[in-house]
Amino acid sequence: MYVKLAFVIAIVVGIIQVKAEEISGNIYKNVIFKDDFSAEKLSKDWKFYKSESKIVDGVLVGLMPEGADHNSVNSVVVSPFSDVEVSLKFKFEGSPNFTVAFNDSKYKGSHAGHICRVAFKLDQITLQDGKTGVFNNEIYEKRKSGKMDKETSALLKTKSTRIKYSFEKSKWYDLVIRIKGDEMQVFIDGKVAGSFKSDGIAHATKNKPALVVAKQAMHFDNLVFKTP
Repeated sequence: MYVKLAFVIAIVVGIIQVKAEEISGNIYKNVIFKDDFSAEKLSKDWKFYKSESKIVDGVLVGLMPEGADHNSVNSVVVSPFSDVEVSLKFKFEGSPNFTVAFNDSKYKGSHAGHICRVAFKLDQITLQDGKTGVFNNEIYEKRKSGKMDKETSALLKTKSTRIKYSFEKSKWYDLVIRIKGDEMQVFIDGKVAGSFKSDGIAHATKNKPALVVAKQAMHFDNLVFKTP
């Protein structure tokens, strides 16, 4: 009964997302980080894990090293924020997926301080609350040990949403992600592509956003983070 109820809740949440009121960009005025990748190499503001990402012809090329056991993580540490707008350009140039992740380097309640994220594949977009979902320490350990129970599995269905979306290879897209309170919205080329609400999204001290790339390669440009 609990599993069926959680499934129904997940469906209802998905319906609400489609009808969600658009979050205005007018409230985000304070630029806390930006990079147009016009320099010869990435600045010291960037931190890397399992990454060979580099600047090529004014574009950040996201690269996961051959044989690496983890996706390429390319992050910056900024002043803590709750609400934020992220804008950038991207195109798929071989990589099957990438993620814009929001983390808190000092938070110990989730694996690696993961809070929320938006993941992109050629055929879908996933919005996820990791803080109270898959990266919550207790849930993460259950999944890692293979000891998931029905209640936790049902809960996880309410902690993310997947949206069908068709991206073309080698085509530039304008991406905007806005977080306001417990809601996260994704805009592609100026239009709302998806919206999701969950309590973990409202985490007040996100401070380590990252571009996470699988395999090779993703291209990024004109990255800007703004807060109200």
